[in-house]
Amino acid sequence: MRLRPLDPTRDRAGLERLWRAALAPAWPVLPDVLEHVRDGVIAEADGDGDPIGAIVTDPAGSVVLLLVTPAHRRRGVGTALLDGALARLRAGGAGRVTLATGGAAYVWPGVPVDLPGAVAFFEARGWAWGHRVTDLTCDLRSYAAASGPPPAGVTVEVAGPAGRPAALAFERRWFPEWVPSFERRDAAILLARDAGGAVAGSLLFAGPGRCSIFWPMLGDDMAWIGCVGVAEPARGAGIAGAMVAHASALLRDAGAGTCLIDWARRSELYERCGYRRWRDYLTASRAI
Repeated sequence: MRLRPLDPTRDRAGLERLWRAALAPAWPVLPDVLEHVRDGVIAEADGDGDPIGAIVTDPAGSVVLLLVTPAHRRRGVGTALLDGALARLRAGGAGRVTLATGGAAYVWPGVPVDLPGAVAFFEARGWAWGHRVTDLTCDLRSYAAASGPPPAGVTVEVAGPAGRPAALAFERRWFPEWVPSFERRDAAILLARDAGGAVAGSLLFAGPGRCSIFWPMLGDDMAWIGCVGVAEPARGAGIAGAMVAHASALLRDAGAGTCLIDWARRSELYERCGYRRWRDYLTASRAI
C-alpha cells in the first residue's frame, strides 16, 4: 500500500467507487459532497494502483470523510490514512481537528451512529465523543402542526429585505456562530417578534428543491429548516415550536415533500412539531 495526495479531478470517479463500496446502501453517494472535495489522501494497492481507501480533509482543521473498501479493512489502511491526514493538517497550521464537519465538502455534523464500524475505529484510536446531534425529517405533504400558535403578543413573519438587518442584529447578539448562514441569500428568514416589535426568535428555511446535500436520499422536492433560535429571555414560551410549525406549513403549501431539520441538539422540540428522528451523530475534536 502507498499513500499519495488526493487529486480532486483525477480521483473523482475513484472516490465515488470507494463511497459505494464503503457506505452504501446506508449512505448512498451524495454528488454535492464529491463536487466540493479538494484535499485529502488516497491509499493505493501495491502493484495495480487501484484506490483502496481515501480520507477527505478541510485545511481549516477537519477530517470530513474516511473510506476504506471492505476487503481492505483491519489491515492498517484506515490508520495510515488518518495519520497521513493529521500530519497534513498539522503541517498546514491546524492546531485542532474535528470529525466529519468543516468546509464546502461537509457531510455530517459528526460520525454517524449507524456506521458502528466508524464509531469503533475512532474510539480505538483515542477519540472521545462530545455531544450527540440529530437530523429529523417530516413528510410535509400531510403536515398538520402539532404545536400550538405563538404565545400571546408574539407574531411570526417571513422577513423581507427590510427585515434582514434586524435578523442579522439578532443573530449577532444571540447566535453569532449562525451569522454567516443568515448573511447568505440561499434561504428565507422567519422572524418571531414580541408585542413591542423586537425580534425574539428566528430560523432559516428553504425549498422545495435540492436545498441540502441529502436530496438523493430525501427527494428533489425536499425542504430544509435550520438555525432555529430564541432569545434567552423568551425561551420556554413555545416560540421555537410556533416558528417551526409556521415554516413547515409554508413549505407544505409551496409543494415540498420531505423536510429536513439538521444538527438538532434538542430533538424533543422538533418531535413535538411532528418531526421524527432520522439520523444521529457523535461529535468529536482534539488537538493535533
